Amino acid sequence: MFSQLENYKNPKLILNSILQALYTQVTTNRAIAHFFMNVHMDALIADVHKFSHFAMEQPESHYRDPMRAQKSSMPGIQVSSSVFEEVHKILVQILKDQSIAEDHIPRLSFEILEIVEESRAQFSDTIMMALKMEDVTQDSLLEVFKRFKFDAKLAGKNEISVESGIDIPIIVKIRPKDKSIVLIGKAVSVENSKLKDVEEIATIAKEKHPIFPVKAVEDDDDWPFLLMEKSFSYEDGVPLRLLFRLAKSFSTAFYRNVKCDSQKILTYNVTNR
Repeated sequence: MFSQLENYKNPKLILNSILQALYTQVTTNRAIAHFFMNVHMDALIADVHKFSHFAMEQPESHYRDPMRAQKSSMPGIQVSSSVFEEVHKILVQILKDQSIAEDHIPRLSFEILEIVEESRAQFSDTIMMALKMEDVTQDSLLEVFKRFKFDAKLAGKNEISVESGIDIPIIVKIRPKDKSIVLIGKAVSVENSKLKDVEEIATIAKEKHPIFPVKAVEDDDDWPFLLMEKSFSYEDGVPLRLLFRLAKSFSTAFYRNVKCDSQKILTYNVTNR
């Protein structure tokens, strides 16, 4: 569920009402009805509920350009900017009609359209672009990352390391016990560093980038390190486009935090950008 809807009573019902109104108003407008061509409303609503947790919080400036929500969607389903802007305008009005707070609307409208774009793409897919829950394994994740041109390799148990195609290497870890995938950013400090040195970096990072929390961790086997994690459920499957987008956004956010290391005590391999 989109985190901002958790501020309201009956968030699932609210989301249903928003999506039903959006689908109805778009499909009854001849100028933009093709936006939902071949898309079934019930399946659209189910997709948005299932995959809403794949939307990663971004700086507020990110939401000022709603066109970003469609830029990484499939070229074959992309509509003109004027059509997408009209759909966005309709959604914004629906959110206002649902008494969504003004300061929640930019992010919520952006994230809804981001997941709507994934649902629209799935109706047009000719190859499988989602993993079912039972197919989420270390080998399957490695295969899909490599198939889509990321440099990835096996790491620890149930882990793969993604090392290029993103800003800074990250670990993607499967936790079968609770059916979750965890994105992990880790930057180890150089020899003879102390925990307080990494804690200072974490404090600065939290001040500059509060929505991307990091922490300093003491390591019994190595020098202290800076850690950032984000977990999400794969119980309803994994839409690959959203997974890749989330991995890229997570890596970029971690890279911003690591750049707060003015003393250059953290070690990591920056990938080709």
